[in-house]
Amino acid sequence: VAFWLRRMAQETTIHRVDAEQATGVAGPVDTDLAVDGIDELFQLFLPRRHAGQPTGDGETIHVHTTDAEGEWLLTLTGDGIQVEHGHAKGDVAVRGPAADLLLWLWGRRPADGLEVFGDAALAGRFRDLTAI
Repeated sequence: VAFWLRRMAQETTIHRVDAEQATGVAGPVDTDLAVDGIDELFQLFLPRRHAGQPTGDGETIHVHTTDAEGEWLLTLTGDGIQVEHGHAKGDVAVRGPAADLLLWLWGRRPADGLEVFGDAALAGRFRDLTAI
């Protein structure tokens, strides 16, 4: 039951943003909900979606929320994507408010306004890997 409650909260949030963007006025996304949405994407979707598929050669992406606790290190491997919680230096770091990161990861907003340190092309490639 907990899985479905979480999944529906995240699904509803993204669809709400879609509907609001269609009218030109997107409301805010709760910070805690956004952090959970990022974590769900990284822990559930990405590893399963790319399991057994080459995604890279060890490149690392550090994603860091600036308005709440939330840091992840993702490693692109010859066998998928590995995800770790915590602070670490990556080949690229993408930082910003949790809601902005969530919407960027889901392709609902550009990277404008997010801080990108390091290999910006890798950040774009990683964003392409998150596309669902």
